[in-house]
Amino acid sequence: MSTNTNPRLFSFQGRVLLGTRQANGGPASLQWVGDVTPCQIKLSTSTDDAFDSYTGLRQQIGRMIKQTKCDLSMTFKQWSPGALAVGMYATPLVVAGGTVTGEVLPQVVAGDNIKLAQNGISALAITDSSATPQTVPPANYQIPQSPVAANNNGIVIMNNVGTFTQPFKAAYTYAGATNVAMFTQPAPERYFVLDGVDTETGDAVLIRLYRLRIDPISQLDVINDGYGSLPCSGSVLYDPLNAADPTLGGFGRIERVST
Repeated sequence: MSTNTNPRLFSFQGRVLLGTRQANGGPASLQWVGDVTPCQIKLSTSTDDAFDSYTGLRQQIGRMIKQTKCDLSMTFKQWSPGALAVGMYATPLVVAGGTVTGEVLPQVVAGDNIKLAQNGISALAITDSSATPQTVPPANYQIPQSPVAANNNGIVIMNNVGTFTQPFKAAYTYAGATNVAMFTQPAPERYFVLDGVDTETGDAVLIRLYRLRIDPISQLDVINDGYGSLPCSGSVLYDPLNAADPTLGGFGRIERVST
């Protein structure tokens, strides 16, 4: 801890790390969640004010602190499974690529869009349901893909359904993917660490919050004109185990290392 008590300008930067809290009150392994800007700790109290009733001026004569509270807000600037898992109460699921045969498609008319069961499809072949299945010519359908996309989302547009017997059936190869299903896990409680630096002085700065209960991502813009972001907030819960150590406190602490 720095022993320099002189007032100084400061400007913090650093990596936000999140992990689970162990039974001993310390963190398990921590994961970097990517660029986070801004990241703000907000301390507050709720109070009960007392005013006199004998002077005729109703002057304040007391203030009782009823509650203390510590909140944190942060905005993830980078898309990562870890950030999404925290902000969407989820566990990322890695799906390996593979092949599909005989996937039954819904009834369609020309111009309809069909979402296949998988994404990143290739080698697509569509057949009908006649007694002797007929192969639908590739000219009768298309797989839309943005010119800037590295892959497609498994959507097929039927340009022409002809006189084929429906339902159509699809066979294809699909790419691997990472899926994040919303609200499939309980509200996460994380041990928060800022592995930081004061860019004004060069001092290393470590900030830790022992029990951060994180709220869901408050807004996810799914169409952007610029870079997207994932705003998130939460409350820091009181930790009686760490509170027993006066050097740690019940919520968190700031450690500054100077040379």
